[in-house]
Amino acid sequence: MATLTGTSKQMEDQARELTDSELAEIAYMNDSPQALKARGEIARRAKRDSDRMLCWAKIAGVFSIIAVVLAVLIPIIPWMTSRP
Repeated sequence: MATLTGTSKQMEDQARELTDSELAEIAYMNDSPQALKARGEIARRAKRDSDRMLCWAKIAGVFSIIAVVLAVLIPIIPWMTSRP
């Protein structure tokens, strides 16, 4: 089992190098400083992942709006150009 030792900064650096399962083992042992650092790293990773998903959701939203606009305009354009 992995452990976090040293100063606060050293524990943060060590936590960044651990896998999610190793962090989970440390995080749910007790309320020690090591467990708190592991929980903080898990939260940081979760936020990073949710920020990525939000970015992709925004991109998908923009493209869906473009698709709707094109779906409406494509049938209208030939009708408008064929009128005398």
